[in-house]
Amino acid sequence: ISEAVLRTWPGTGEFMPDQFAHLAAVSERPNVRLGVVPARVPASPPLPVPPHGFTLYYDKAVTVETFTRMLTLTRLDEVAAYAGIFDALGGAAAYGEDARVMVRRAADEFRQVWHSIH
Repeated sequence: ISEAVLRTWPGTGEFMPDQFAHLAAVSERPNVRLGVVPARVPASPPLPVPPHGFTLYYDKAVTVETFTRMLTLTRLDEVAAYAGIFDALGGAAAYGEDARVMVRRAADEFRQVWHSIH
């Protein structure tokens, strides 16, 4: 996930503390690898960040979330393009304790803002 996602509050934001706690807990599971791509990533060339979400299903398919629908792409060249983007983003991501630190920092910042507006 991108660090920006940690600072995007769906709805009123009242569920964000639970979301942060869930991310931290899930990141401790042995079968989960949570990566957080920092907001400031020195990369050359710049990381190819698509303006939409996507889910990669190995080398078989990718689902792309647009504003109006979800697309399922299965052409090998299209799946390979998204696999390349996923690999580039994964290479820039923080994992393990470094990712949990980013989640905790975003949670702390959220609490500060939340208390100042409520």
